[in-house]
Amino acid sequence: MDVRIVAATHRSLREEVKSGHFREDLMYRLRVVPIFIPPLRERREDIGLLLWHFIHLHNADNVRKIEKIEPQAMRILLDYAWPGNIRELHNVIEYAFAVGRGVTLRCSELPPEFRESRITETRFSAQPLSTQPQLQTPEQEAAAIRQALETSHGKITPAARLLGMSRATFWRKRKTYGV
Repeated sequence: MDVRIVAATHRSLREEVKSGHFREDLMYRLRVVPIFIPPLRERREDIGLLLWHFIHLHNADNVRKIEKIEPQAMRILLDYAWPGNIRELHNVIEYAFAVGRGVTLRCSELPPEFRESRITETRFSAQPLSTQPQLQTPEQEAAAIRQALETSHGKITPAARLLGMSRATFWRKRKTYGV
């Protein structure tokens, strides 16, 4: 018999062994080829790809076919923190297929928590950092982008507003500086 076990956890098995909550021998049996995948909130570039992947899967199975995503809905989906990672993203697409109609995924077809007022956005839109003197060096600009992301808890739109930039300019500069 040839058996392979694929297991996933969000906890450190080494820490669990130290605290006595996990058996050490089992950890060594399971931990042959560990793969560490960062949470979705740290892989924003994957959100669009995963959205379309799940849409195509559901397009094949359902009566409804989604061909487009409303720009505001896409903005909301890209800015969301995804605490439930890919599983939550998949559930959101299933929800949209269940409640929506037509070929365009709209904001109104997203779960209620996505349609609630965006408190964080309004909190960070008051005073952009761009009122400060113009940044001189790329290093200073990269540091300001990092600071804005930290202040906005990783949310792109509020971070861009803090710097007085459009969302597109913010994305381009993040890519340029590798932030």
